Amino acid sequence: MTTTEPSAQRVRAGEAEAFSALGRWLLVAGVAAAMVTPRIAIGGIHLGASDVLGVLGSCCWLTSWIIARTRPTPVGVARWPLLAVGAGVISLAASGDPKSSVVGIVELIGIWVLPTLAVAGLFDTDAWRRRLLAGVSAGALVAAATNVLAGLRIGFHDGLPQVWGAADGWQGYYQVCALAIAAPMLVEALGRGRMQAVVGWSGAIALHASALLLTQTRGAWVAVIAVAAVLGLMWRRAFAVSVGLLATIGILVALGTVWGSVVRDRLLSVFHPEASLSGFDSSVIRAGLALTAVNMFLHHPLTGIGLKCFPLALPYYAPTGLPLAVEMGPGQVLIPIQGPHSTYLSLLSEAGIVGAVAIVGWVASSWLRALRWSRSQSGDVGRRRVYGASLCGVITAIAVSNLFSEMNASGSLPFVAFLALGGSLTADVERR
Repeated sequence: MTTTEPSAQRVRAGEAEAFSALGRWLLVAGVAAAMVTPRIAIGGIHLGASDVLGVLGSCCWLTSWIIARTRPTPVGVARWPLLAVGAGVISLAASGDPKSSVVGIVELIGIWVLPTLAVAGLFDTDAWRRRLLAGVSAGALVAAATNVLAGLRIGFHDGLPQVWGAADGWQGYYQVCALAIAAPMLVEALGRGRMQAVVGWSGAIALHASALLLTQTRGAWVAVIAVAAVLGLMWRRAFAVSVGLLATIGILVALGTVWGSVVRDRLLSVFHPEASLSGFDSSVIRAGLALTAVNMFLHHPLTGIGLKCFPLALPYYAPTGLPLAVEMGPGQVLIPIQGPHSTYLSLLSEAGIVGAVAIVGWVASSWLRALRWSRSQSGDVGRRRVYGASLCGVITAIAVSNLFSEMNASGSLPFVAFLALGGSLTADVERR
């Protein structure tokens, strides 16, 4: 009896570790796939390869946890996405389409809650954090190279071509996340005198910056400025790299003639909506959608209008003249409006005040934890300090992207993974 029990425990431990290893690799592959594979629509459900890999990886973690029995559950790190799910359940009371709201709740569980728990439970060592960062870097690098090649094929004789890449509107934000990883890596390589790594990371930064310009995603341009400021404030050595990156982009824009004016106009249109600037129509529509979301919230402050009910309620709350569909992408395809183009406004309007608190609390708490963890490594010039700086930079990019795009949709696995990773950086984990 005493000999068989330890043997059974060893078998369970081996099985649990096997599922854990599989889950880790599936999640690493998922964050890379989000940047290089397109999303598809099946009825009203949008799906991508990263979502499938994320769910499979999360299920592997869940299976491992069930088999191990004694392994602790990192439920605390998922308290904010769980709060968002709770707000979605409350929103059913006011939903005009309960079926769609239930689908929205299931989606939040699948793309927010489960991956958050899985990342917190599986990526708790330096080696696996490094692999997760490498997965994001590799996926973004492939996407950047593809975007630049596509831009070169189109040519620059008619101005700056717009290339979104496989991830569509998120491609620019993914490039910013990769820049937030590459800049601290370059600083570390410079500090250690590793010239081969310096050349490699410098080339990656140049490629990401070029792809970022091609996406013409104004929110991503604002995000890279915010990331550079955060990295510069956190790490003095990173300040020079951040300023150098922005200076290089500024020089490229200044030297450009036709396409340089497009970049300047689109960036200015974020702060000064004027008819003469590129992106004016989009800015006006986004302002109208923001006003619509606020109107929905004011009429339903506690419950919201119901998850995934924004398109249904749009005609009743929108200002006069606001279109119900907009032309999107380089091909200017007419696409029905599905949300307010902001995660904060989306949850505020569809899930009420509790939903808005959930997403703001999630981003803010993850950033603060990553910042505290990074500062605790201030005496260490090694990889841990690089991880902390990279995480703060990436989460800064996520915070800005949520102002201009919606994270509660397909393809959000890299964002969710980094929020989970930042939120799980605690002193207890490091001691273990």
